[in-house]
Parts: sequence; C-alpha cells; structure tokens
Amino acid sequence: MQMAAVLMLSITVFMVIVSPLRWISPSALLAGAWAFVYTLQSVFAPDMYSSLLATTTIFTITMSFSTGELLGCGGMRRIRLGDTDEKTHALHTHEDCQRARQLKKYIVLLSLLILPGVAAYAYALGLFRATSFDELLILPGIARLAMANGYLSVPLYSRIGILLACPGVVLALAYYYIYKWSWWLLLPIIGVILFGMSQSGRAGTTILLLQIMLSVYLKETIILKRSVAGIFFKCAVLPGIFMAIVFIGGEFLREGFHSMEFKDIMRVIHSSRSYLFGGVSAFSYWICHIYNWNPPTFGRYSFSSLFSVLGIFPQMPGIYDYYAPIANSETSNIYTAYRSFIEDYTIVGACLIYFVAGIFIASITRKLVKGDDTAVLLLIPLLSWLAFSPMASVTYFNSFLLSCILPYLLVRHIWRTTSVDDSILLR
Repeated sequence: MQMAAVLMLSITVFMVIVSPLRWISPSALLAGAWAFVYTLQSVFAPDMYSSLLATTTIFTITMSFSTGELLGCGGMRRIRLGDTDEKTHALHTHEDCQRARQLKKYIVLLSLLILPGVAAYAYALGLFRATSFDELLILPGIARLAMANGYLSVPLYSRIGILLACPGVVLALAYYYIYKWSWWLLLPIIGVILFGMSQSGRAGTTILLLQIMLSVYLKETIILKRSVAGIFFKCAVLPGIFMAIVFIGGEFLREGFHSMEFKDIMRVIHSSRSYLFGGVSAFSYWICHIYNWNPPTFGRYSFSSLFSVLGIFPQMPGIYDYYAPIANSETSNIYTAYRSFIEDYTIVGACLIYFVAGIFIASITRKLVKGDDTAVLLLIPLLSWLAFSPMASVTYFNSFLLSCILPYLLVRHIWRTTSVDDSILLR
C-alpha cells in the first residue's frame, strides 16, 4: 500500500510540474485520488489485501491517461490561468444578461421536473406509507434491501426525475462558474440529496460533493486567480468533512437509526472503511485470483445501467454479484473504475481508453483555460469521474452519462441563439 501511495503521489507531483495545465491537471486529480485512498488505507486499513500486480496495473493505466493529457495539451508550453476577458464572466452586456436569464430558465425548469420526480421515486419505494418520522427513517433501508433482492421494482416513469438530476446539477454549477452563486441553484442539488436519502445511498451525494468542490476549485484558480494554498480549506477540508458525514449518516440511515450511541458511531466508522478502501483491496484480490482473461464484454460493466435500459444485459446489484475478501472476514463488491474497463476491454484496452480520455479531457481543460466557458459543462462531470475512480466508475449511472451531453448541448444552444460575436464565444 505504501509503495502504491508513493507511486501515485509521484505521478501527481510529476504532472503538476510537467503538464502545461499545472494545478488543474486532470492527471494530477486522477493520480491524487488514488494516492489519497492508498495513503488513508495504509493508515486506517493496513490489514486489507494488496498486491504488486494490482499496483502495477493501476500505475500503468494512470500513466496512460497522463501520457494522453500531455498530448492533448498541444505542447509543453505553460498555459496561463485566467487568460481571458473579465466581461465573459460577469453580467456586463445585454448578451450576457440574456444568456444568464436563458440558463436560469433551463435550470429552474429542470428543477421543476427533478423534485416531483424524486417524490414519485420515493412513492414507488413506499416511503409515503410512513406514519411517523421514526418509521420514515427505517423505510429507506428496508426498500434498499427489497430492491437488491428483487422483491421491489421501481416503474420507469418514476426514474425520469432522477435521470435529470445530474444534468440539473451540472447546469447549476456551470451557472455558478460563469456568473455567480444564487439561492435557486440549490434546487437541483436538493433533488440529488433527497434522492440519495430516499434509497439510503451514498454514491450520488458523494459525487455531488466532488462536483461542487471541483467547480469551486476551477473558478477560484482560473477566474479569480487565487493560489492553491489559499483555497485548500474551501475545496478540500470542507468537502471532506461533509463526505465523512455522508458516509456515517448513510450507514445509520440504512440501519434505520436504531441506536446512535458512541459504540455504534465507532462501529459505523469502522464498517465505512470497507466502502472507502474496499474497492482498492477487492481489485487487488480480483486481478490476482479471479480475472481469467475472458473475452472482452464491450461495455457490459462500464455502462451497466445503459445496457440494462437498452435490454442488452441486465444490471446486477452493486454492478457485480461477486464479493471478494479484503481483510479477515470482510468482503466487498466495489472494484474501482479500472476493473470495469479491464473487464470490458482487457488491460491493454483499458490503457488505450484512458489514453484517449486523457487527450480529450486535457483538450477540454485547455479550452476552458483559454476562455471557452462552455467547456466547464463537460469538465465538471468528467473530472468527477476521475476523482471517483478509486471507488467506482460513475459511468454506471445513466443520469451521469446524460449529464455529460445534455447540459453542454443546452448551453451551446443558448449561446448560439444570443446575438454575440464569435470572437467573444471562442477564444
């Protein structure tokens, strides 16, 4: 574990020094996320399984992405942060105001679909049957188990609001990045939080916190031109505290808050380590003892929800139905983002996919730095995919996949329909 942490940290430092994108290097984010998890694992879960083969594989795929980033940057020359006119980030012109009003309209419209959609989803789960607040705390955990065991199914129509939740959040965060923060931007964010609580889930809320953190970081560094040290508390410490609350609170919600004594809190903290570090350890066990070089499945795991909706292959609970041992009697079914891409495309194919992704994401980041604000609509979900990689791949979720497409198309439509010179739009 210590060696893996050092290797990932080395990539992080190397890319910050070498990449033209420096402190907003996507490779530094990806490697840094792995380094963070490995470091915490070596401190709080040193008994968990690890292997040299897994470390080598993770290092190779991460380096493939880093190599792609260096190519996608278009050279080694440093890119100046915030090298753009201030008026593209403020309501200084009629066109700016018109764009902001249009964007606000879409965000509010999506929120009006998301919040009733969350209510419909909660109704399908049976949460409206609660006759007291105590019963309401118990039902989400029961509904989650019923869904996992196949005893409860949620109609497709009740998932529409959930499908729009991630796109709504990306639009809201893009508005914050381009213009400013406003209270109504909380509407889609509240929808995602309520959805997570309704099914006692933690992944959606964790991804939401990552996207907020990344949006703040991009604005602080690119537009406001503040130092990394100066925004550390806002972009790292506070989200970390909220994530800890989500992990612990989510586990208690699954248990129905039956008991919240000190011993229960410590037990939940200990059990949460399987969620935080189990993926890395399970991946190590899987690649050494389970992976048998079967023919590639071409997206069955990486895009499991999409395959399920299209009727290509049913989605299993937790993406995978095999639980790997990680420490003593502990098991986990979370295998990191890398496992799903290896399963679907082999190790060589996963390296190639991450290499191409590195080129693409680096080119998008370069456009954002150069002044194309619409690039932030692609970067917010894509960077959250990288940051969440040590635990799982967010490509499992159809709402996330839609958030990579719909918000960008909507904003590009708004930008085209407003009368503004192309020289202002694309720099």
